[in-house]
Amino acid sequence: MDPVIRDEMTPLERAKALKQGHPVDRIPCVSHLGEHAAGLIGIPVHEYLHSSELMAKAQITAFRVYRQDGVTVGPDLFGLAEALGVKLSYSANERPQVVCPIVRHIEEVKNLEPPDPEKVGRLPLYLEALERIREKIGNEVVIGTGISGPFTTGAFLRGTEPFMKDLVRNPELAQTLLKLSVRSIIRYMDAALFRGFSCSMGEPLAAGNIIGPDLFREFLKPCLKEIADWYKNRTGSGPSLHICGDTRLILQDIVDTGIKSFKLDETVGLQEAKEAIGNRMALAGNVPPVKVLLRGSTKVIEDAVKSCIRKGHDTPKGYVLSAGCSVPVETPPENIISMMNAVRKYGRYPVDPNTWVD
Repeated sequence: MDPVIRDEMTPLERAKALKQGHPVDRIPCVSHLGEHAAGLIGIPVHEYLHSSELMAKAQITAFRVYRQDGVTVGPDLFGLAEALGVKLSYSANERPQVVCPIVRHIEEVKNLEPPDPEKVGRLPLYLEALERIREKIGNEVVIGTGISGPFTTGAFLRGTEPFMKDLVRNPELAQTLLKLSVRSIIRYMDAALFRGFSCSMGEPLAAGNIIGPDLFREFLKPCLKEIADWYKNRTGSGPSLHICGDTRLILQDIVDTGIKSFKLDETVGLQEAKEAIGNRMALAGNVPPVKVLLRGSTKVIEDAVKSCIRKGHDTPKGYVLSAGCSVPVETPPENIISMMNAVRKYGRYPVDPNTWVD
């Protein structure tokens, strides 16, 4: 499964050159692989999720196969809520799911404290895995960690439907949950940053088809700004963020939070986002993860990559090609290789889509 097209720079060299404003060989390509990597070493997902050694082995193998511009391991959507007491169910070939929320009354939230990432739940496994990965490939690629955002964490603690109702009927409980989530996220990020790893957040439950812009501005925007302000004071720039679904009505609000980079879902047009906020924030996205990466042919994948590059390559604050959301666990490895090869072919600087033969 070796890549057909070779790079001229390592991902780490490319990242350093971009940061310093120097020329690079191509557009970066980063997709959150997560548990997909387990299949590359022939283990079930639940084993991957409970072993720092297997996490590291799987992600190192994935990097050596794909040579993507970043390796990410983290609690993602579920690990933080689990560390706070939420029970998850695990299966062989799927990502975990919430079995039972733990918060019914505001008093129960007041009894919870942000978990110690060095000791509680599976959080220490991720920090250990990050260290193992850096030891093997840290001289070649940027290594980071991802975690659920405050809205998603709060919803998993309370239950998604009750939490959504709380936003209107019981805002005090919702705000209390969000404050706990923010403190918990910062505590995990602090442990990761102390070790030298960058951080990102995912907020699948904050999409425009779930909550409207008014609720986003009232409840989530202040939380994201608090985290971004803390992160910027700690590192000099904000963290990255992904929100699933339609975010067109809150793009300006996302910029206002201080987030440094926003990964777009496939439902948001790259051209539209670039025109709206591309002069204020770096963008990433947005190859459809299911209909293209999971199910598409080589030509379908190549066409999707070309479409993204056409629209995103000249984003003023920078553009990274990626899947529009997490790569499905069962995605064929050859499809990810096809995406990487397409960006190597069409993302070479200076990008000139007028020279492509469709």
